[in-house]
Amino acid sequence: MEPATETHDEASRLKALQQLELLDTAPEEQFDHMTRFVKTYFNVPICLISLIDKDRQWFKSSQGLDVCETGRAESFCGHAIHSSEVFVVEDTLSDPRFRDNPLVVNDPRIRFYAGFPLQTPGGHRIGTLCIIDTQPREFSFSDKQHLRDFGKVVENLITQQSVEVEIDKQNSSVQGFINLITNKAPIWSHKTVAFSLSAVVFTLSLFLAYYTDNLHSISHIELITEQSKSDVLIDSWIHYGLFVLAGSSLAVLIYFLLRLPGNLSKILHILSVNQIRNERRFRDAIEALEDGFIIFDNQQKVAVYNQNFISLYPELADIIREGTRYKDLSNNQTVRALVKDPELLDIDKLRINAPERIIELTDGRWIKMVERPMRDGGIVGFHIDITDLKRNELQLIEARQKAEMANLVKSKFLANVSHEVRTPLNGIMGLLDVLLEDETLSTQQQFYLSTMLESSNSLLKILNDILDISKIEAGKLELITEQFNLNETLDSACRLMSTNAKSSGLALEQSLPDRDLTLLGDHGRLRQLVLNILSNAIKFTSKGKVYLETNYEIISDTDANVVITIQDTGIGIPQSMLQHILEPFTQVDSSANKQHSGTGLGLAISNNLVKLMGGTLTIQSEEQLGTKIIINLPFKLANTIEFNSQAIIDELNVKSKSVKVLLADDDMTNQLVMKAMFANLHCHVDFVQNGVEAVKAAQKVQYDIILMDIYMPKMDGINASKCIRANSLSSATPIIAFTANAMEGDKHRFLDAGMDDYISKPVNKHNLLKTLSKYC
Repeated sequence: MEPATETHDEASRLKALQQLELLDTAPEEQFDHMTRFVKTYFNVPICLISLIDKDRQWFKSSQGLDVCETGRAESFCGHAIHSSEVFVVEDTLSDPRFRDNPLVVNDPRIRFYAGFPLQTPGGHRIGTLCIIDTQPREFSFSDKQHLRDFGKVVENLITQQSVEVEIDKQNSSVQGFINLITNKAPIWSHKTVAFSLSAVVFTLSLFLAYYTDNLHSISHIELITEQSKSDVLIDSWIHYGLFVLAGSSLAVLIYFLLRLPGNLSKILHILSVNQIRNERRFRDAIEALEDGFIIFDNQQKVAVYNQNFISLYPELADIIREGTRYKDLSNNQTVRALVKDPELLDIDKLRINAPERIIELTDGRWIKMVERPMRDGGIVGFHIDITDLKRNELQLIEARQKAEMANLVKSKFLANVSHEVRTPLNGIMGLLDVLLEDETLSTQQQFYLSTMLESSNSLLKILNDILDISKIEAGKLELITEQFNLNETLDSACRLMSTNAKSSGLALEQSLPDRDLTLLGDHGRLRQLVLNILSNAIKFTSKGKVYLETNYEIISDTDANVVITIQDTGIGIPQSMLQHILEPFTQVDSSANKQHSGTGLGLAISNNLVKLMGGTLTIQSEEQLGTKIIINLPFKLANTIEFNSQAIIDELNVKSKSVKVLLADDDMTNQLVMKAMFANLHCHVDFVQNGVEAVKAAQKVQYDIILMDIYMPKMDGINASKCIRANSLSSATPIIAFTANAMEGDKHRFLDAGMDDYISKPVNKHNLLKTLSKYC
C-alpha cells in the first residue's frame, strides 16, 4: 500500500481547514442533500464529503458508510487532494498503490473511487467530494465533468457557509453594541423587565425575612438568656437562609418565564433564516446542474424542478407548476405529443418496470430518464439529453453492419478466388506429381519439374494462408481430432524444410524424444505451424543453423504436454517489434527494397493455431543474435498408429479389384489428373461432365464410391447428390465431395446434402488414398 502523504502547503492547508469551523460539527442538510443527490445520480453505494485533517479524514456528510472518520494514511481522499482535477481509480485491484489497502481488502471493500478535490478561495485543497463502488467501473470524461460540477457546488456551499458564519459573528457584535447604546431592541427590553421584576421579588423576600425575624425576637425577648443567645443566632441565620433561597428561586423562575417569549422568538427567527438559506442553497445547487432535474413528493406532485428541465421541454413552460400531479402531466395531450411512444408515460411502467430508460422525442432528440425513490416516498428524476451519444451509437451500428457486409463480401470473394485458383492449380500440381514418377525423364527435366512443383506449393501455401487468416478473423477455424505420431509429424516437417536449409547453406538439426508418442489432435495444423516457423527461421538466417528440439511431459494417463523449441542464429527481431510481430501482415522489414519476401501471415497464423489448440507461443529474440520460439501444447494420449502410404495402397488394392468409381467433374484437366492417380489402383473409373449425367449413371450402375465435384453445368454436385440419394441403384454409395471450395462451412453444407466426406483441391494422392480406404 502507498500511504497518503502531506501536501506541499500542509501547514497553511490545515490552518485554512480549521478556519472554516467545519470539523466535528453536526450534520447539515444542505451537505447531506448534495451527497444523496450525487449518490443517486451516479448510482453508487457510497458518496462522501471528506475533510482531510492532520492524521484523519472526517466526513462532513456520508451516504452509505456508517463510520464518521478513517485514518489519513489509508484514505483515497488523501491521495486525491494532491491533484487539481478529478482523481479516479477504476479498479483498485489493478492499481499497485491500493490493491493491499485495508479499505480494499476489508470493509467497505472499495473497488472503484472517484474524488474531486475541494478548494478554498485561497487555493488550499481541504478535502473531496467522492463516490465509491464495490465493483470496478469505467469513468468517462463526461462523468468526470459532472462530478467536477457537483464538487464546485459543494465548494460554493462551504464558502457561503463560512462567509455567513463570519457575517453572523460581526452582526452579533455590532447589534449588541447598537442595542446597548440605543436601548431600543425588544429583546434588551425583555431582559430589563425580567431582571427588574426578579430583583423586586428577591428584595421582598429579604424584607419579609427581616420583618418576620424581628417579630419572632420581640415576642420572645423575655425568654432570651445569655446561655441561649448563640442558639437564637443560629435560628436567625437559618430563617434568613430559607427566605433567601425561596426568594432567589422565585426570582429566577420569574426571570425565565418573562424571557421565554423572547427566546422562542429568537429561536424561530434563527430557524426561519436557516430554512431560507438552505432553500436558497438547494435551489442554487439544482440550477447548477447541466441536466434536467425534477422531484415528485410522496403524493406524486411536482415539488421542485430546475430551469434546465424546462429547457429540455419548452412546451411544458406553461403547463408544469409546483403541486401539479404526475397523472395530470402524463394525460396532457401536449406532453404526450412530445414522446414517440406515449405508453412510456404510464406511471406503473415509469416507476416500477423501467426506472432507467431511453425515450425518443418526436423532434428527433433522445432523452435518458433516471428515476430513484427517496426515503420520504417521493421520487427524484434526472433527464439527460443523449441525442449526440445516440446518433453516434446509431452510426456505429450502421458502420458495424457495413463492416459485417464487407466481411461477408470478402468471404465470398475469397471463396470464389479459392475455387478459381485451386481448379487450375490442381491440374498443374497433379500432372507435375504424375510426371515426376516417370523414370525416363532426364535429371535436368526432373529438376525443372521439381522447381515447378515447389513454386506451385508456394502458391498453394499463400492461398491457404490467406484463407486461414480469413477463417481466424471470422472465428471459424476448426481443428480435427485424430491419432498421429508426434515424431513422424515433426520429422516430416524437418525433412520437407531440409532442402531449403541446404540451399541457404544452413544446418537444420533436430532433437526428437527417444520414445515415440502417439497423440490425439490435428497433426496437419501442428505440421503447418512448425513449417511456418521453420520457414521463417531459415528465411531470416544467413549463416549458422536452425535447431528444432522437442520434449514432452506426461501429465496423466490421458494427457501430455509437448514443448517444441525452434531456435536460429539469424538477424533477430528488434525489441520494438516483439509486441507487434504476431499481428497479421506484420514484417520486421516492410520496405520496398526488403531482402526477404513474404506476406507476414506465417507467425500470426501459427500463434492463432497455438491458441486454438489451447497452448502458448513465446518469442525470445535479440538483434543479430537470433530468435527462439517456444511452443507449449497440451494433447490427449492415444494408441500408436502407422502412417504408411504404401500400406494404404496395398490394403486398398486388395479390396479394390472390382471397385467401381464414378467421377463427376466438368474440368478435363482434373479428369486427366484423376486418371493418372487411379492408373495403378486397378479401379474401374467412369467419368461424367455434369450432375445430370452423374444421376443417370448412378441409376444404371451400382458404384462402390462416387467422387462429386460441386460446381458443374446443368446440375451442381449438391443437387445431384440429393437425387442419387433419393432414387438410384447407388443410393447407399458413399459420395465424396471433390471440389476447390475450402471455406469454413462448406463441409457441413456438403454433408447436409447427403455426402459422406470431403476432399479439397488440389488433391493429394496420399489424402485421396486415405479417404478411399475408409469406404473401399
